[in-house]
Amino acid sequence: MRDSRKTKNIFVIMTNKCNLSCLYCYESGRNTMSADLDTVKRVLKAEFEDTNYNNFDVIFHGGEPFMEYNKVKEISEWVWMHYSYLDIQCMATTNGTLLTNEMKKWLSENNQRITLILSLDGGRETHNRNRCNSFDKIDFAFFLQNWPQQRVKMTISPSGLSCMFADILEIRDIGFGVNPSLAVEVNWDMRTAPNIFANELEKLIGYYIEHPNVYPCPMLDLSPSLLANPELVPRNKACGAGTNIVAYDVHGNRYPCHSFVTDFSKPYHAEEVNGLFRDLQTKNGVELSPQCSDCMFFPHCEPCYGMNYSRRGGMGNIAKAMCTFNKIKVKAAASMYGHMILSGKQYALLDGKDSTEISNIIAGIQNIQKMV
Repeated sequence: MRDSRKTKNIFVIMTNKCNLSCLYCYESGRNTMSADLDTVKRVLKAEFEDTNYNNFDVIFHGGEPFMEYNKVKEISEWVWMHYSYLDIQCMATTNGTLLTNEMKKWLSENNQRITLILSLDGGRETHNRNRCNSFDKIDFAFFLQNWPQQRVKMTISPSGLSCMFADILEIRDIGFGVNPSLAVEVNWDMRTAPNIFANELEKLIGYYIEHPNVYPCPMLDLSPSLLANPELVPRNKACGAGTNIVAYDVHGNRYPCHSFVTDFSKPYHAEEVNGLFRDLQTKNGVELSPQCSDCMFFPHCEPCYGMNYSRRGGMGNIAKAMCTFNKIKVKAAASMYGHMILSGKQYALLDGKDSTEISNIIAGIQNIQKMV
């Protein structure tokens, strides 16, 4: 298995174009610009010379990357031909609506070297509301046949929050694992949304408790063991942005990750971006988000440094709504772990955990309960 710490993730924005206009899209200033082949090859060549990493993931991003399928194909084949001595995997997040038979044939032939991550927001009704009536344009069987273990990316918008649980089950019924997340940089009604979210999580917890062999989705896979000792709560960075994650826009400009490139009309300031890289490479999580230094939930916090910077002017400027939702998730996960441990049943989530880790989970649950 590849060591994620030794894998460099290189996001390449192939195009700013998209054939959909999703309800919650956070990208602004969209235009028709696309990356040219020479630029992409140049930046990838430079990244592959980084000897700090054993493996590389080349992640085609957009817009919708398959609006530039021929370029995705040529770059992938160029990588596989000229860098066969390196462990390189190609990936692309896609809405799945543009895949022709020709594309699917090539992708199937290379499904061990390129992985597609499908965006699917729930059943037909929710997905169509979020994503421009595109549900019936997706060949689900193609994705399941070629990447059966790959979770789909499910984004939960404010209008779909009340059916989150039902939509997760609908996706499971199609045959996919699911990685759900709440839409960012949208207008959440914080008078009602937190309670709705908590109720939907309770339904999801009930499902996992009743189905011991089903491993919970990442939204609830938040071990309380990290919170066992408040004095030793980890203060690491939330992600590898600027270190083992880099991104390039359609012009070949280098950013700490793709989330720093959300306004396609914004000019590039190299000195400013270099400062972001320096901070991400030298500061820990608390130094990046000093206002969170005393928060016990820090290890499970998911601040998006790129969104914080591009939308609120600073990498530590966390959206208050996301902070509230994250605390609800951590408390819900603690409740789920507690029920599973007390039941005495064999759960996939607890499989392989020794007595020390179970003790730490219990201690973490107790600490969380003190704060409720």
